[in-house]
Amino acid sequence: MRKFSVCFSIMFFYCVSDTALDPESVSLISPKNLESCTNAVRINDAYRQVRFEWTKALNVDQYELVVENSITKEKFISNTPLLNSSLVILAGAPYSWFVRSKSDFTSVTKNSEIWQFYLERIPTESHIPFPASLLFPLNNTSVSLTNENQILFRWKGADLDNDIELYDFYIGVQEENLNLEKEDISTSQVSIELDSNSTYFWQIKTTDKSNNSSYSEIFSFETQ
Repeated sequence: MRKFSVCFSIMFFYCVSDTALDPESVSLISPKNLESCTNAVRINDAYRQVRFEWTKALNVDQYELVVENSITKEKFISNTPLLNSSLVILAGAPYSWFVRSKSDFTSVTKNSEIWQFYLERIPTESHIPFPASLLFPLNNTSVSLTNENQILFRWKGADLDNDIELYDFYIGVQEENLNLEKEDISTSQVSIELDSNSTYFWQIKTTDKSNNSSYSEIFSFETQ
């Protein structure tokens, strides 16, 4: 009986050892969320070198930095085992960024939060608004209509100059063919009448007092 117990213990040890632990997500440090990046290294009149930093995460062998220009939608990707990475990117634009944690022992990855920052070119220039964050309905969700067959759409805007003037609301049944449903909205919500049992796509355009503008991501949802 004792021999059986020893064998069982050895088998249990190997089973546990062979189980790969999923990587954990990092916490972002710099550039700060919804702030202006003014300490980047100047390369020339147009470009700056930005240093991205984040915290250490468990069970991670590689960190994948993903940065996107919020206006042009151009993406920059850098892989590193370190807790920082530097990229040369165009100044005078808002960016979003996050870090993906990866392990050599599992295909599972874990993404950090998504932060946004504005990369300064001229400190006194008017800033382009950050793309609005869509709050409801969230992406790939199913929502119920009210008794009047409506949904209250909600989002959050941000601008370093605090001079957001208005929002335009786009919606459609095809992602590549959205219609301007409501324009010159002064608040960050709007109610729209929709059909039940349908799939919709929606997006928000933010415009400031200097006529700078940005577009949010496009989210999809289904109505019940």
